[in-house]
Amino acid sequence: MTSRPYRAGDSTDGLYRIAAVSKLTGIPVPTIRVWESRHAAVQPTRNAGNVRLYTRADIERLALIKAAVDAGHAISTVASLSDKQIRARFKGLPAREPRTRASGCRVLVCGAALATVLQTAWQARFDVRVQDVLPALPATESGPMPVVDAVIVDVPVATNDLPAVLRRLRAATQAPIVILVYGFSTRQVLARLDAADVIALAAPTDPAQLARICQLGLAVDPAPPAAFSRLLMHSASPRRYTDTFLQQLSQMPSNVQCDCPNHLADLVTKLNAFEHYSLACESSNAKDAAMHAMMYSASGHCRALLEEVLRRLLAHEGIPEPSGGRLQPDGRIDAERLRRR
Repeated sequence: MTSRPYRAGDSTDGLYRIAAVSKLTGIPVPTIRVWESRHAAVQPTRNAGNVRLYTRADIERLALIKAAVDAGHAISTVASLSDKQIRARFKGLPAREPRTRASGCRVLVCGAALATVLQTAWQARFDVRVQDVLPALPATESGPMPVVDAVIVDVPVATNDLPAVLRRLRAATQAPIVILVYGFSTRQVLARLDAADVIALAAPTDPAQLARICQLGLAVDPAPPAAFSRLLMHSASPRRYTDTFLQQLSQMPSNVQCDCPNHLADLVTKLNAFEHYSLACESSNAKDAAMHAMMYSASGHCRALLEEVLRRLLAHEGIPEPSGGRLQPDGRIDAERLRRR
């Protein structure tokens, strides 16, 4: 293929050598050369020393082609397509559009004052940018949200309801990284934020540090499919039954001509245990933390669904729930009422 000529005196600002392109896109250097020479995927310029120089547009195109190849498309079928035509092949797929560090980490900032500070501090950077700004943290669902790589929320006081709100915000934006910048908080709230995989930083913060944390999102797998994301947008309800109640229920004889009540009580007990286990798991990096947060949320929703089934089965069997139908200190079943069934 014929490379674009490099004219003496041309600026090299914004141009990258092939080794840098490889690091930014994750494509091995030999592969880039083959895609260029055999398939004409990109046409880099060359300097006076005949060294390849790639633009940011070239890097974006290579990342797009890599995503298509990773999705199963042959390089020979996509290399000749325009960027728009390649993106069209992703329609209907749950995966997010390909991202690279060169494309800039897309950040949603909730808090006008902090957004202004970050926009000023990051204006000369290409690796991170404020894509959208919300004047304040939305307390409830407020329509479609932008898909971003990181969310930064600025609040004067971290309140008890913040973990649930931030979980919904994470699901709505599909952001692997959520950062809370707070003025004041309690240890209990900070512990809950940590359990929700939220990075909590006391104000004031350093824009450069925030940029580095935001870019961790570029290394995290894309968000789950939309239907699953909608499920996780709302926190699971609190536990309905104690382990003591479930253990007693699992050993009770049933009026139903099967052992379904006993097995259902065992399933809920196991989900309770896994929900606690996934919350307590140690994470060595952001990717692990995101996976544990997803497992914790998903197991909670599964547990809540089976608890509702169990509630209806108890009513069918005439078995009284703990007082008020909710978690009680002892979780005991009223034996006298059971004898009168």
